[in-house]
Amino acid sequence: MTGKDTRRDLLITAAWIGAAILAGALIWVLTQPYRSKLLIEAVNRILAQEGDGRRLEAPLEPGSLLGLGRWFSVEGSGDRALVFTVIGEGGFAACIALTGNSGQVKLVAPLSHGASQIMKKLPLPVYRFYLSRIERAAALEFGRSR
Repeated sequence: MTGKDTRRDLLITAAWIGAAILAGALIWVLTQPYRSKLLIEAVNRILAQEGDGRRLEAPLEPGSLLGLGRWFSVEGSGDRALVFTVIGEGGFAACIALTGNSGQVKLVAPLSHGASQIMKKLPLPVYRFYLSRIERAAALEFGRSR
């Protein structure tokens, strides 16, 4: 094998890797509306099972600047909901935070039994840290400075 063959093989490998990354990025972007729809349906089903009358309506843009989760509007009100994950006990747990127009967190609720267990064991300083990050994200995302 000559240096020319090695260089050609390296370029072919780099092109394959680049194409795979590009294809993955396109799939991620193009399936965003479908994935948002599935998330809304799942969260609304859980809220209905819990007897909560609130329902998520539509994803809000822009996407989360701080990478916390996904923002949604709440049907029939001016409230917003952030669907996010809490890390605890070696796993991830899905939760929802409802915020008012002021960006103040009204409610943080787990979306599964496992999430409920993790939230119960979460130390208060960590819980407050999550609340402050959510309120800060709401202020940044929706133009309300604190």
